[in-house]
Amino acid sequence: MTIQKGIAFPLQIDPIRGNLKVASEGELFKGHILSWLQTEPKQRVMRPLYGMRDPLFESIQDINTFSAEIREGLIRYIPDVEFQVAGNINDRGEALITVYWQYQDEEESITVRI
Repeated sequence: MTIQKGIAFPLQIDPIRGNLKVASEGELFKGHILSWLQTEPKQRVMRPLYGMRDPLFESIQDINTFSAEIREGLIRYIPDVEFQVAGNINDRGEALITVYWQYQDEEESITVRI
């Protein structure tokens, strides 16, 4: 089994080496998830379908359908990780999306407020 390594997200300078900080395994996948959640479709020229659509000026009729769209997008671009996505609307009308993910034995969650 090989250890996957890549550039950490968000971009940071490694103070010891002076180059970009490198992440591996769980931290690398967490960076991939955050990158996908914070990118809108068509924002990346070479990957026009990459990212989560911004529902700011749309009415979310069914939070479960929107959560399922997010899960499908994450699975498409990060296939090595298992995902569960849950969403709810708080009292202020904000959608709270929680992404639960598991890679090997590591489990973590990320909550995004829309």
